[in-house]
Amino acid sequence: MENIAFERIPHKKIRKFIQAQIDNNVTSVQDLKPSYQYGEFLGDLNRHEESFEAGFNINKVWEFYSRTGPNTVFRNELVSFSLMLSKQNEKEILYKEEPFSSTQVGQVYFMNLNVFKGLIQLAVSYEIMEINDEARFFEFSYIKGGKSIGMQRIELHSLANNRTQIKHITHYKSDSKFRDKYIYPYFHSMVLQEYHLNLIEYMSRKLAI
Repeated sequence: MENIAFERIPHKKIRKFIQAQIDNNVTSVQDLKPSYQYGEFLGDLNRHEESFEAGFNINKVWEFYSRTGPNTVFRNELVSFSLMLSKQNEKEILYKEEPFSSTQVGQVYFMNLNVFKGLIQLAVSYEIMEINDEARFFEFSYIKGGKSIGMQRIELHSLANNRTQIKHITHYKSDSKFRDKYIYPYFHSMVLQEYHLNLIEYMSRKLAI
């Protein structure tokens, strides 16, 4: 964590979140703890599911989902990318303006969520826990210390006419039943639409060239 250049992090909430982790004896990226481990029981968590469709075959869609970073997809409307750390390489730090190579297990992302048009800002952090190239899915978990715990899964399914279904499944829970029932689903749905629709649009533009 000592390699992080705080002056290159544009969001105050993210700087505060990372500093709180450091104050809690997190001295290495390895010390950042996911709130969910692959295969753990999910029955105690809330569930949210949405589907999207892309007009390309599953191999093309998987390639773009695997190699397009959130700093390309999110446009600072609802979600802003701050930085990425890696548990595989402590010195690897991706800042907002830098090129993204590919999604890998052990990457930890820090995103700034703008709620109510920026009146409220929240720090969100998650770790890539599982990538399955054969089954075409990846899973990621919220990092402990944020508002929510749980995991998310993005999986791809082939459809007729060379199209692909993108299914996004979220299991989540916070310390507020009101937030979990009314606030989280509303804003999470907006985040998913911003991410997936922007990525599908980006894919369409790139493949049209």
